[in-house]
Amino acid sequence: MKEIDNQEWKIYVTKCTSGEWPVPPAFVSDKDNWICRAIVGRVLYFIKDTEGAMRVLSTFINDVKPDMEDHPEQGMCEAEHFVLSLRDIAEIIWTLTKNGPAALQYLERAFDICMEFPYRFHTEARGDIWYRRLNILAESGKMEQAVADAEEMVKNEKQESHAPKPIIPDPLYDRVNPYIFYSLRFLAEQKHKEGKTEEACALFEEAYKYFPLSAAGVRDVNKAKETKDWEEKYKAWVFCTTLQYLPWEKQPVVKLRD
Repeated sequence: MKEIDNQEWKIYVTKCTSGEWPVPPAFVSDKDNWICRAIVGRVLYFIKDTEGAMRVLSTFINDVKPDMEDHPEQGMCEAEHFVLSLRDIAEIIWTLTKNGPAALQYLERAFDICMEFPYRFHTEARGDIWYRRLNILAESGKMEQAVADAEEMVKNEKQESHAPKPIIPDPLYDRVNPYIFYSLRFLAEQKHKEGKTEEACALFEEAYKYFPLSAAGVRDVNKAKETKDWEEKYKAWVFCTTLQYLPWEKQPVVKLRD
């Protein structure tokens, strides 16, 4: 692909640093820095300049290998920038073409990095990547594979949890696992589509055993558990999914597999 010249880059940066959600110029000024291009590309996608986003993200996504030892206490690491860029490319491909294999190719790369990276992510990227993969599999006609993959993930992760292990033990995070949660959420949503609402609610109840819950989260989960009508109960569980009560991965920065 043709490299982005300075004039084209300036146009993209102007779009990112102006408008309703401006990005500080210092974050997007260096065209030669792939992380700046990652930020610009993702911002362009966010503001619905899909063509510009794909143009920018495509300039590095096939050549860069993120530093897997980069894990700052503040701000996103290289692996996180790269994973989110892969996710957005997959979304662009899926939205424009509905080409499942092409979109999944990028999500698989992102997922592999999520599983390999041993430090904390500051975003929801790990579970979100896996959940999006399951949904695109299902939407592209591979529902059986998606269900089987979700069930296998739950089984494997229960045997060997990859949840973050804080230096100071914290019971709120002892069982947190985004892969189990998102797998069970996906399975619950499929059961509801099949009209099996009681089974869907049971899966959601299990899923929230692996979700980081604040006091408000405990309140909402208990409300869902106590709701008697099955459809209302399901709606209460869906409401819980609209809120991230606590960060997925707790500070301090530690290796997730230590």
